[in-house]
Amino acid sequence: MAVQLKRLLGHDNFTIYEKSDNIGGTWWHNRYPGCACDIPSHFYSFSFALKPDWTTMYPGRDELHEYFTSVAEKYNIIPHCRFNAMCLGLTWDSTRSLWVCTFQDTIGGEIYKREAPVVVSALGTLDRPFIPQIEGSDTFKGNAFHSARWDDTFKPQGKHIVVLGNGASATQFVPELVNKVGPEGTVTQFVRSAHWWTKRGNPKYSEAFKMTMNYVPFAARAYRLLLAWELETVFFSFHMNARGSKMRQAIREATYAYIENDAPPQYREMLKPDYEPGCKRRVNTATYLAVLHSPRMCLSKDRVVRIGPDHILTEAGDRYPADAVIYATGFLTQKWLHPIQIKGLEGRDLHQMWEASGGAEAYKGTVVTGFPNFLMLYGPNAATGQHSVIFHSECQINYSCRLLRKVLGGQAESIMVKPVAQQQDLMWIHEKLKGLVFNSGCQSWWMDPVTKKNTFIYPDPMYKYWFRTIFPRWSDFDIKKSQSSHFPIMTSIGVALSFGALMWSLVSLSATAQFFAESSWSVGAKWLANH
Repeated sequence: MAVQLKRLLGHDNFTIYEKSDNIGGTWWHNRYPGCACDIPSHFYSFSFALKPDWTTMYPGRDELHEYFTSVAEKYNIIPHCRFNAMCLGLTWDSTRSLWVCTFQDTIGGEIYKREAPVVVSALGTLDRPFIPQIEGSDTFKGNAFHSARWDDTFKPQGKHIVVLGNGASATQFVPELVNKVGPEGTVTQFVRSAHWWTKRGNPKYSEAFKMTMNYVPFAARAYRLLLAWELETVFFSFHMNARGSKMRQAIREATYAYIENDAPPQYREMLKPDYEPGCKRRVNTATYLAVLHSPRMCLSKDRVVRIGPDHILTEAGDRYPADAVIYATGFLTQKWLHPIQIKGLEGRDLHQMWEASGGAEAYKGTVVTGFPNFLMLYGPNAATGQHSVIFHSECQINYSCRLLRKVLGGQAESIMVKPVAQQQDLMWIHEKLKGLVFNSGCQSWWMDPVTKKNTFIYPDPMYKYWFRTIFPRWSDFDIKKSQSSHFPIMTSIGVALSFGALMWSLVSLSATAQFFAESSWSVGAKWLANH
């Protein structure tokens, strides 16, 4: 978002409030062994900052963080950042058309306020670790931490390690731990559900390939297009129709064959999912099933009911020694924008509104009626189950840029989506979801655990989301024009605020945005807005 403000709007009067001590979001916080991306590197990068020399198809955490840092440095974003600043509350002042923002310094505890006409939330949903409440956990004397808050001082050599959970992160770091515990150590992993495993290596890019990406005109963009289409084709397997069923059956057969060929016999049934392929995000690995053969590795579906000072107890009554407990138990994904208190027009509380509606919701995953000049990146029902979050975020930021052009340019004081427009958009989303595998009955972190409302998934391929975010349907918005007496005030404090753990995972804009912004009155705009 920060790069976009500079490149396309010529606006550099903004501040990024980041609760961490560095940029990078996910790729700064997550530093567990084996941490890597499951989307090809050439498509998990900004369209305006191509990197021709990625080392591998699926880059590791360090290379990703270096990339995002280099982009920030290239566009001189770091001076705009205020680190160790946690947002506590946002309140809309209708008389002045401003957001009053309350922050707290995470080191010294100082609480302070800032004002701005626009707030852009770049909070990630995979930022607040979930740690289950297990009896006796406070008595444990060993190392205990969540995988997203890895203890860099932890040495696995010779340790008895207990891992709770088996998501994508655990699939990456468990093989690393097994290889490091040595002959005296063990890794015991407790799992609740299986995954649709995909056997996938991580090929290295040759020097010839890197040179092609760097020097052959359009080669890098053509390769990105190929990768994008390969990811898009997966979406067709999500449809609950004959074609989708056939594609899911192929996935089922491939996963079962992988398990039969690579996993130990005693774990094969435990590793086979009992839900439809695609209902949860697939997990890619080339090492996890193989490491289950190690005598130092134990896999169990038993439930941990108590943690002692140096052991854990299961529901079946088994006792396992434990020098360390690592929680790979996911995140509080349904706690959208928590713990920030957000109050819009007439004091409306955003969290109360979402609770009353059964889960978070927003128009095109970006704006919410009743909350002027407030935009979200990676908002409700704007995510993808198989695609690059970078591409999706570029689409969303393109859209945000167009919506904010008049406000940041001083021609308007505020912009807000109309209630009826938001309701129509939500009705379309949830009606479309009924025909997709995500809503076929399984429980995933995409669903509200109480209401079963899918608050994450966009129910169409990402290229359609791109189409629909090119041209805003201006009739869906209430735009309050600037008063002459307010104009000097608005321009003097024209600060765009952004904050969040995933700021740099989500910031980008395509080079064509300005052209499309200037042609948004075309006939194509009307068609796209209605489809």
